[in-house]
Amino acid sequence: MKRLPAYPLSVGMSAVEGLAVATVITTSLVYQVETVGLNALQLVLVGTVLEATVFAFEIPTGVVADVYSRRLSVVIGLALTGAGFLLAGCIPLFGALLAASVVGGLGTTFGSGARTAWLADEIGARRLPQALMRGSQASLVGGLAGAALSVALASMDRSLPLVVGGCMYLGLALFSAFAMTERGFRPLPAHERETFGTMGRTLLQALRVIRRRRVLILIVMTPFLFGASSEVPDRLTTPFLLQTITMPRIGPLDYVAWFGLSSYVSLGLGFALLEVVRRTVDTSSDRAVAGTLVVLQGLYVGSLVAFGLAAGFPFAMAMFWARGPLRRASGPLLSAWQNRFVPSRVRATVLSFGGQMDAVGQVIGGPLLGAIALGLSLRAGFLAAAIVLLPVVVAFAVLARRSPVASA
Repeated sequence: MKRLPAYPLSVGMSAVEGLAVATVITTSLVYQVETVGLNALQLVLVGTVLEATVFAFEIPTGVVADVYSRRLSVVIGLALTGAGFLLAGCIPLFGALLAASVVGGLGTTFGSGARTAWLADEIGARRLPQALMRGSQASLVGGLAGAALSVALASMDRSLPLVVGGCMYLGLALFSAFAMTERGFRPLPAHERETFGTMGRTLLQALRVIRRRRVLILIVMTPFLFGASSEVPDRLTTPFLLQTITMPRIGPLDYVAWFGLSSYVSLGLGFALLEVVRRTVDTSSDRAVAGTLVVLQGLYVGSLVAFGLAAGFPFAMAMFWARGPLRRASGPLLSAWQNRFVPSRVRATVLSFGGQMDAVGQVIGGPLLGAIALGLSLRAGFLAAAIVLLPVVVAFAVLARRSPVASA
């Protein structure tokens, strides 16, 4: 099979991955609540186990990508993620979901850092911001199809979306193994990668790169707070809508159709917001990027508070629809901003630090906020998640004020 150019291939991979992810996650929590019967704390613990796995393996797999092969790391990540979804869908037990979280978490560590590092090496850091935002938009387009497919499959069997989505990931892994180029990356010679000392030196080089730049320190550390707050909106939105807010039926359709409709609205708004950001934000300016992140994160925190306080279904859904696009628009900006300051030789490792901080935040904050939601109320859980994120808004505001208009 002929190798494909990195830019269009990356956009295409993002579209397929968006299709697979939306197929799984649109109704996965309905499956976990209804079929498996998880409570609020168990829902959070499933995510906590996943993030504990990410914490344990994020840095080692990032170093592997920098030492051996980023393409191989991406392929392994896709395959393991697919296997995790298959395991979760085939065995409707709490223990099986925990095991699936371990497998899926390991897949996440192989893919995170390596995917962006591979793309940056193949097309160059200057083109990377546009490529990442185009990829995010392609993922949203794929997600539109995936949301409809998920609802259709879940209407037949709640486990089908996980099984089909897992098979999509395995197919994408096989395709990527033959289609991805790797011209910009130079692996270490075989005689230099035979000891753990090489991996240790790569890790130390990455730490030095982070320590020398204030922006990198902030970008690497803020995912801790993102992670600490994320388990509540990720895991408890569905039970909140099912148990606290009354969901009306859509004619003869099952209420699960609301989750498909919500995905369509949220994905469409996300595509539009990403296009606005792509066209208007100067990604070469630290002040412009930081200022944009202040706005996006401030609105996101506000949407969490409003969602948690919502008394009626229409307002709750409006805040739910607003929340997703605001969160998605921040990701490509942060990733592209970080890549501007990282040399290629340690790029995947440095990017993995952010993933590890996110995992640490979820491992620590997830159970705590889950306990608040279980012990007090789901509303209290959402308010606590918003409070956790406030320092992120303040940090970006300080950086925006102190940064020059354009970076050197």
